[in-house]
Amino acid sequence: MFTLTMITPEGKKHVSENTRISLPTEDGLRTILANHMDVVVPVEIGKVKVIKDNQSDTVVISEGIFYFKDNIAQLFVRTFEFSEEIDRIRAERAKERAEEMLKRKLEAREMQEAELALKRALTRLSATR
Repeated sequence: MFTLTMITPEGKKHVSENTRISLPTEDGLRTILANHMDVVVPVEIGKVKVIKDNQSDTVVISEGIFYFKDNIAQLFVRTFEFSEEIDRIRAERAKERAEEMLKRKLEAREMQEAELALKRALTRLSATR
């Protein structure tokens, strides 16, 4: 077992004891078990699977950093949301807004923000199924 602490800049925090966590990284899904070697890895927008024994939770995260050392895991992200907390209607509206933004002629930065908003919305929607 290891302790996972998820933290946002606004102070939202969740602490749990787990046997395994799978995280979205730029290289694909990375799974961490108890007694894993020390690691620091950037994480991407996506779904995190947190497992304790045979119970699993899905958490949607934004980009951030994952740190693991001595069976202490820390996930620093802009936002995290458990799948059962996601408001599907709100996520659908966010998806529609992002799609509308992508149809317009935007500056490169705005286009990137719209693409990230769409990715977040699609990830949130996929976690509610």
